Amino acid sequence: MIIPHFETLEKAISEEPLIVSFDLHRNYTSAVTAYIKAEIIFTNGTRLALFQHVKTDGVRLFITDYRYHYMTADDQMIFRYDNAPHHPGTENFPHHKHTLSGIISSDMPEIRDVMNEITSMILSSDSDYYPF
Repeated sequence: MIIPHFETLEKAISEEPLIVSFDLHRNYTSAVTAYIKAEIIFTNGTRLALFQHVKTDGVRLFITDYRYHYMTADDQMIFRYDNAPHHPGTENFPHHKHTLSGIISSDMPEIRDVMNEITSMILSSDSDYYPF
């Protein structure tokens, strides 16, 4: 279950046309747990640092910890989705999103949703973060 999940993540990353490069590492910590880390560089120099820790009970896969940290080329946060339990007041605790305006409640996004959000931001002519 873990290997197909990681392959799906890698496929979603490799198929994104606005990605210049990515560095992906899988670490299998036991027969039922693993994590994946990736550093993804987009055409405009922005970066996505991805992390997922997963476990399986043999029937289902659980993402126990995750972080999708999107930042400018000079490491300024644009947004970050995570489930660190440091914002207990959010509606979908522990899931939340850090934005430039503050913390908002969020569901855990799928990697394709994150990629679509980034693609929309990069292609948006209204954004200050993406000069071409």
